[in-house]
Amino acid sequence: MSQSTESPRRVLFLLSSGRAQGNAEQLARHAAKSLPANTQADWVRLDSLQGEPFLDLRHTPAGYSAPGPIASALAEHTLAADELVFVAPVYWYSLPASAKLYLDHWSWWMRRPELRFRERMAGKVLSLITAHSSEDEEGVEQPSILTLKLSADYLDMRWRGALVGHGNHPGDVMKDAPALAAAERFLVQPVR
Repeated sequence: MSQSTESPRRVLFLLSSGRAQGNAEQLARHAAKSLPANTQADWVRLDSLQGEPFLDLRHTPAGYSAPGPIASALAEHTLAADELVFVAPVYWYSLPASAKLYLDHWSWWMRRPELRFRERMAGKVLSLITAHSSEDEEGVEQPSILTLKLSADYLDMRWRGALVGHGNHPGDVMKDAPALAAAERFLVQPVR
C-alpha cells in the first residue's frame, strides 16, 4: 500500500468583520465543516494589523523598511497558505477596513525582495465569503467581489468565487437555506 506524500491543503480564513461570530464568519465556519479532515484551516482576525498602518513609500528614497512583527507574521502566514478566504461582510458596499488594510500591506510585501511575495502568491486560490443585510438591493456585494477578483488576477492567483449569505442580526445567516447549502459545496468544489 503506497502512502501519499502530498502535503495537506492549507486554508487561511481572513476574518475582517468588526463583530466576532458575525454572519459572514458563521457562514464561513459552516463552509469549513466540509473541508477534508486533513486540511489545515487557520483563522486570523485582520484587526490585528491596526497597530501597523500602511504607508505608501514606493517613491521615497529609502523605500519600504522591513514590516513590523505582526505584519511579518501575517505575511508568512499568507505565503504558507494554499488558499486565502476573505471572510468579510459588506460594509458600505465594500470590504471592511481591516480587509482593505491587509490588501494595502500586499503592496508593501511585494516590494520586499526577500519575501518573493508576487512569485509565491501565483497559483494560490482566493475567495470571498460574505454576508449583507440588504433585502432590496441586488448586487451590493459586487464591489467586494470585484476588488478581490482583480487582486487575484493581478497576482496570477486562481479565483474560486464568492459565497454570499443574507442576514441582519447575528445568526440570521443560519436561516438562509440556499446560502447554507451552497456553503457545503463552496470550499470543496474544483476551482475553474
